[in-house]
Amino acid sequence: MFLCPICKNELKRNNNSLVCEKRHSFDISASGYVNLLNPGKMNNKKAGDSKEMIKARSDFFASCAYKGISDKLCDIVSKIKNDIIVDAGAGEGYYTQNLAKAHTSSFVLGFDMSKYGCEHGAKVARREGTTNIGYCVGNIFDLPLKNEYCDVVTNLFAPVAGDEFLRILKKGGHLIVASAGINHLDGLKGILYNEIYLNEEKFSPLDGFELVDIVNLKYQAQISGNDTIKNLFTMTPYYHRTCLKDKEKLEGVSEINTCIEVNFAIYKKKGMLQ
Repeated sequence: MFLCPICKNELKRNNNSLVCEKRHSFDISASGYVNLLNPGKMNNKKAGDSKEMIKARSDFFASCAYKGISDKLCDIVSKIKNDIIVDAGAGEGYYTQNLAKAHTSSFVLGFDMSKYGCEHGAKVARREGTTNIGYCVGNIFDLPLKNEYCDVVTNLFAPVAGDEFLRILKKGGHLIVASAGINHLDGLKGILYNEIYLNEEKFSPLDGFELVDIVNLKYQAQISGNDTIKNLFTMTPYYHRTCLKDKEKLEGVSEINTCIEVNFAIYKKKGMLQ
């Protein structure tokens, strides 16, 4: 399935490495993921989320506050052809793992710039015995995959690499883009800011795709524990936009009630399946 990130030739497995015909070689890690970032970024520890950020995300997901999002995603994917699923911007692999567990006859491949995220996801898959899953450190704007390789691309709260998704999807394949709804995390913002602002919803047209549906998910969640609340905050764009004075408002907060609202934009690649 993979292409060499250097020369774009096909990679083939040779023992514990992936090698192309020009002898560019990429080792498969002990935990089971492979790093296919371009060599200039291969060892860049600043690429993607840090180890600390991955732990914060993993700890938050353990609270199950976002289980509703994962369940809705799996439900949407179950209604379309899903033999091969690419999760673009997989993070630590929470949604990737759940997709694989919910669709055992599919193969799910998670891509993320963070080697720590891919390592965490690969270890979870191994621990839970999930065999229909793989992780690759890679840039979603330059995916090391063959043309028209997959049936579904999922893209949750991450940049949308429309041209690359178009290239790797089979004709008639689906792209699912998840983004924050109008009232998403209003309870968190109510603590941080004097005035709660609504999220702006955007459903941009994408070249080569038809927007076939928008599915809205909305529910209330109780977030308990100061560490869990802070972990949630660090996952959001607000973390980088909020001044220290407002960040300190979370100190000592042990529980919040907040709206979880997510929009799933479902796109279909134009053209009939071959």
